[in-house]
Amino acid sequence: MQTIAVTIILIGAICYAGWWGYQHFQKTKNPCEGCDGCQLKELKEHAKECKKQKKSTCCAKK
Repeated sequence: MQTIAVTIILIGAICYAGWWGYQHFQKTKNPCEGCDGCQLKELKEHAKECKKQKKSTCCAKK
């Protein structure tokens, strides 16, 4: 019975460590992670909106 409990706890710990590692490395790909806001972040959001609205004048320079 103890072996089963230890095995379940170890599997849970390994799964959690894998999930944490995956989340950690996904966040490092985003340069704006944790940023309150800056021009780069605003430009990235503006570019996303422009891709959604291809026909509008959204992408015209200000």
